[in-house]
Amino acid sequence: MRLFLLALATATVCGVHSAHAQSADSRPSATGNTPERIALSNRPDRSAARPARLMCAPITGQVFDPNGQPLVGATLLVKGTHQTYVTDALGRFQLSDPVYEGQILDVEAAGYTLQHVALDDCTLPRLVLAPAPDARFRKHGKKTGQVMRLNHRSTNLK
Repeated sequence: MRLFLLALATATVCGVHSAHAQSADSRPSATGNTPERIALSNRPDRSAARPARLMCAPITGQVFDPNGQPLVGATLLVKGTHQTYVTDALGRFQLSDPVYEGQILDVEAAGYTLQHVALDDCTLPRLVLAPAPDARFRKHGKKTGQVMRLNHRSTNLK
């Protein structure tokens, strides 16, 4: 309770001093404007161009590895939003939420390098992810194509 009262008293005293300091010497001129006042914030320019919403929702695409095989479970993230998508068994995805011109789509998968794609129009290029330089993939056996080692750490392949 004491802490609350102390905070309340401090806020009241600081508020009174700042208001007193602003109004002590401000005398309006003949036109009614006070030349001593300073603008503390900029008003947004109403004529500034806003990004245009792409009117082609949903946007669909497919993600491939360098061999032309579809990448299952690749993650797509629209930067600046919480829109996250995952590719299906055929490497396909669908951006169902509204997308704006100039946004960036990040595409990544385990063992592959991150790729940034600009969303400038309704068409997406063929998305092919390059393998990460420090990733090793299984070449033989039941789990062929799975990531065995990434960033010098072994992965658990059950």
